[in-house]
Amino acid sequence: MTKHSPQSNSGVALHGHPLTILCVDDEEDILKTLTRLFRKEPFRVLTASSGKEGLNILKNTENIGLIMSDQRMPEMSGTEFLRAAASLAPDSPRMILTGYADMNTAIEAINLGGASHFLTKPWDDVELLQVVRDGLQRYALILENRRQKEELAQWNSNLKARVLQQSATIRKQMEETHRQSDRDNKSRDAIVALLADLLDQRHHRLSKHSRRVTALVASMAKTLELNHSMDIRHAALLHDIGLIGVSDRVLGNSNAELLRGEDVIEYRAHPIRGQETIDAIEELQGIGLIIRHHHEEFDGSGFPDGIAGEKIPLGSRIIHLASFIDNNYSMLSGKDAKYQLSRKVAAAMGTLFDPALATAANLAVKEILAG
Repeated sequence: MTKHSPQSNSGVALHGHPLTILCVDDEEDILKTLTRLFRKEPFRVLTASSGKEGLNILKNTENIGLIMSDQRMPEMSGTEFLRAAASLAPDSPRMILTGYADMNTAIEAINLGGASHFLTKPWDDVELLQVVRDGLQRYALILENRRQKEELAQWNSNLKARVLQQSATIRKQMEETHRQSDRDNKSRDAIVALLADLLDQRHHRLSKHSRRVTALVASMAKTLELNHSMDIRHAALLHDIGLIGVSDRVLGNSNAELLRGEDVIEYRAHPIRGQETIDAIEELQGIGLIIRHHHEEFDGSGFPDGIAGEKIPLGSRIIHLASFIDNNYSMLSGKDAKYQLSRKVAAAMGTLFDPALATAANLAVKEILAG
């Protein structure tokens, strides 16, 4: 017999459907105890007294984010149930809660049933609640990542279409009036200006930040005597192009370190979105990779790919440092603001930033920043 927890447990929804856990046990008292334990939690609880009944619930219920089963049950063991459940709800964490614990049973539950946890009765309420919360968070993260990928594909398709259409118009306008090399340079500049304008339309802070970062990057590139510095300058101006598609809540937070949960996932997708957009434009081939990696850290702790050292494109390393300088300087005040900033930059050399850029960064701070 399928039983529902009290109404107070149905507070959380994921994309329109209640987030749910399924508890399977042939002992009625255990199911009642679990339902009471979870009654104040923000999710719905379904219970089943056999593996067969549990499988039927899985077939007919959406968004079961976690499955918990007893091991020793008539007709179908917990391991057998979890193994069958995996094909119906592959993303849902599965766990065994049993009063008959031995090593062989635990190994079987993990290897055959795909159990992420093997818990014994009587259980510790605090421990069990935390395991369930962690499991549901993991499930929600899987679904959110999938949603982000679908949104990313749609967003890229829409923005690419708009940019490609306007890029084609720019090319056509210049086709008859300039020599080839001059036309290509002017066409590229016009397209970069178009994209920079989109940033300004989306949020004034994006545009102002990008232009300050570009000035810092230009100064650093000059000090380093870099060839193809124009590529890096264009990448600097457009490094946040992927933020056009994020929510107002994420975009309005000036400090990315304060983001939490789904907002972090959304924010961390923006370098990939930026590359996807830029790579679709013929004139901008080559700068998409610089944009993709502008949040990589020198020690490999950055995103989206976690690459380190010289595997990070030089342009990306320079933009990352310039962005850090601008973001931190805007939060400092007083006559010694530049000194405070220089200390923060120096402290991060070798971890966040390439130490080879230290001198160029210090000169850029003196040359570009006011005060």
